[in-house]
Amino acid sequence: MEKNSHLPLLFLLLSATIIPSAATRPTAIYAFGDSILDSGNNNKLLTVCRANHKPYGIDFPGQSHTGRFSNGKLPGDMLVSAFRIKEILPAYADSTLDADDLDTGVSFASACSGLHDLTAAEVGVLNLDKQFQNFEQAFVKMEERFGLPKATATVQGALFMISAGSSDMIDNYYLLPTTRAKYPLPAYHDMLLKNLVTFVKARKLYNAGAKNIAIIGLPPLGCLPMDTTVFSPPSSSSASSQKSGNLTGDLFRRECKMKHNKDAMEYNAKLEVRVKRMMVEMPTLKVIYMDLFTPMMDMIDRPNKFGFKTTLKGCCGSGSVELGPLCNVASIACHVHSEYVFWDSINPSEAAYKALTNNFKARSLRRLYPSSV
Repeated sequence: MEKNSHLPLLFLLLSATIIPSAATRPTAIYAFGDSILDSGNNNKLLTVCRANHKPYGIDFPGQSHTGRFSNGKLPGDMLVSAFRIKEILPAYADSTLDADDLDTGVSFASACSGLHDLTAAEVGVLNLDKQFQNFEQAFVKMEERFGLPKATATVQGALFMISAGSSDMIDNYYLLPTTRAKYPLPAYHDMLLKNLVTFVKARKLYNAGAKNIAIIGLPPLGCLPMDTTVFSPPSSSSASSQKSGNLTGDLFRRECKMKHNKDAMEYNAKLEVRVKRMMVEMPTLKVIYMDLFTPMMDMIDRPNKFGFKTTLKGCCGSGSVELGPLCNVASIACHVHSEYVFWDSINPSEAAYKALTNNFKARSLRRLYPSSV
């Protein structure tokens, strides 16, 4: 980005005297990471991690299979709407985008990506460095259209969201013996978090002018339908088994992998510490941790509270392994989509995302925007 090599210095000079304060709402939302925030950036990539086909998007406006890994809208869509910015958060790869779309926010996220470059490389999707390069390209387009002061103000007033780590665990650490041989789990967590801090702090978001960043933690990995299938634990009537989320009344009982849930909890605890440390080290930056684990476990443990009936199977096909190309037009989807926590074997349904987004608005996001959520 030679034309704008002066930008990091300009951003820092412009923001040096700004003291963080609560804004009424963000100017835009820019999303990075994985399928939780990917609006369709993988559609033109040579990868199996694509969802631009039926039955994905069956409940999206126009029943459009946009590449979102769900039956409907994602948290990014719901938040831009809740903040009255626009109706949906489009993918940067959408060829119909113009500068006005970029100025109000887009998603750069890539499903199946992660914090470990190997995670993205093994399936041919965009790692965080490539996602950030796309953000840099978007900024150049915004500067050309609106001028540097306006583009800078948009970035400084925007909410940056990051969701990553699940694919690093499910598709990398748990499946690849070479990764496990190289890293004991605590060291792997530390490596992922180091990469995350680098993305936020060193030469990336912070230096690009970001002031408000929300980092989404890991979900209960052991309760994802794919995890309960591939890493199925033995049946047990123990207390821990009773707490595994099997309150669905399904004929064939499925159980969460408690060890993998523990792994996610340990990662999230470290992430919270890193978030607090970043706030101290970068006083002009507001970083929040968004708890995904607790509200998802609440849905799984108490489904009736949210109107769910099935918690450990996906709606698509058998609900066990269907994901991407395996969740297709030949898959028989469940009849009442809103009764399922998961749409496919990894990703939540639109109904679950609505509940999660409401939780984000009521809790963590209030620390950034207390009067608008």
